[in-house]
Amino acid sequence: MLDFIAIDFETANSYRGSPCSVGLVRVRDGQVVDERHWLIRPPIGADWFDGWNTSIHGITADMVADAPRWSEILPHIVSFIGDDVVVAHNAAFDTGVIRYACAVDNIEWPELKFLCTLVLARRALSLPSYRLPFVAESLGYELEAHHDALADARAVVEIVRRLTQTQHTADIGGLAESVGVALGTMGRGIYKGSVATGGGSGRAFTPIEVNSDADPEGYLYGRVVVFTGALLSMTRDMARQECARLGATPEENTTKRTNVLVVGDINPAVLRPGSSLTGKARRAFELQDKGQEIEVMTEDDFLRCLDGNTLDGVEVLLRTDRSAVDAAGASAAVTREDSTAARSEAKPVKPPRPLRREPIPTDQVCSVEGCDAVAAFKTRTKPTWCSAHVAEIQLTGGLRALESFTHPDDWQLTECVACGVEAHYRFAYTLDKNQYSEPTCRACYWRNWAAEGRRLQGEWAYLTPVSFEEARAHAEANGFDYLGPLTAPSYGGDPHLTRCRRCGKISADRLGDIGFGCTCQPRG
Repeated sequence: MLDFIAIDFETANSYRGSPCSVGLVRVRDGQVVDERHWLIRPPIGADWFDGWNTSIHGITADMVADAPRWSEILPHIVSFIGDDVVVAHNAAFDTGVIRYACAVDNIEWPELKFLCTLVLARRALSLPSYRLPFVAESLGYELEAHHDALADARAVVEIVRRLTQTQHTADIGGLAESVGVALGTMGRGIYKGSVATGGGSGRAFTPIEVNSDADPEGYLYGRVVVFTGALLSMTRDMARQECARLGATPEENTTKRTNVLVVGDINPAVLRPGSSLTGKARRAFELQDKGQEIEVMTEDDFLRCLDGNTLDGVEVLLRTDRSAVDAAGASAAVTREDSTAARSEAKPVKPPRPLRREPIPTDQVCSVEGCDAVAAFKTRTKPTWCSAHVAEIQLTGGLRALESFTHPDDWQLTECVACGVEAHYRFAYTLDKNQYSEPTCRACYWRNWAAEGRRLQGEWAYLTPVSFEEARAHAEANGFDYLGPLTAPSYGGDPHLTRCRRCGKISADRLGDIGFGCTCQPRG
């Protein structure tokens, strides 16, 4: 029998324990039999509303002013779930909302069994993106109100139902087993994630070969990465292999070589003074105290790095200054902006790598069949193209080059043939976007993305314009010259044009992405 509960949370701010809405759907024998949707006042101490979050889901502080607090609504959620398996898309996030909100209110975690459709989809489907709307659409279901908690929970139901059909299984346990995913459990302070089993122990360590052709602009490229705590989305070995794919070197233990520590599911409360830490985390903090630069990264942040460092909002990192963590655990987080600034002050900043390099002559010929022209760049294993075919590929992606081509990983000033915005893009990026028939221009992309989001939100859309002064101050605070908004009026989620003061790169980005600084910023 296909019986389960689908769940989705929305949060008021970047702290995971700030639930402001929850959607629940009960399924019996594959059919929806009951639904619940509640607005929630987040726990005291985590109840502020970020404009970015509101622009995504449309919920404001005024809307939840008379709603029950988390401590009041939790018993109703638990009662609705009963003994069912809970299913969520990115269950690490939704179960994290429960655990972190309970930590703020000093409430014991409820006992739950759960399954993650994000992990299921990664195992069962081959897709360019595993975000909820994309997975749902790939299975024939259109999610019309993404970030409405009940609509998202309904989409989870459809994903489960359709995966069960494609996998020829009859229940939740059978579906999980058919693609090699474990059910997760939580309760009484113990947490075990819903992860891919890989057909064996998550502690296995297969041989690692670091990808020599990885993008050197990638956030993890060239860094030494260590994992501690339970990963919720994949096994340790899978995570190490993903690191190697991005050009990072995964290692077992924290050493003087380490400069990234990925922390799995660890409650912020364990970072309070005097609390027990994992050996790797303790060693990392000891090395930090001695001046070694180690970035402590959450698993969510790590997953975004795997997806090309495309971030959907203010990213949260564990604070390395443990003495600053308060009793609620909410201040166990800082933004990447704070972390980057702290690392930048630690040692003299090296000048940024130039956007372009001198082209290297080659006797290779273009990889296009029938073309005998000399290639525009050298390559060992990948295809190469002549200048004419490079321009043709760029035009397919909607760009016209404004300066000569040098290398696929170099930044080239271009003009969008659709909107005319001039910005720097890498040819390698255009190749990637062309695979999915997606225009390269981020000005066009984010304009459409924001407009579609407002359309789906309808009357709940956040329509307070961002002033020129506010946008300029935000850009300048993060190391950019502000070149202006790319929409009029400019709302949250709309793109803005900036120029990095360090490297000179011109980009079209949302304000949330501008807050992460340029990719040329120093990293530990």
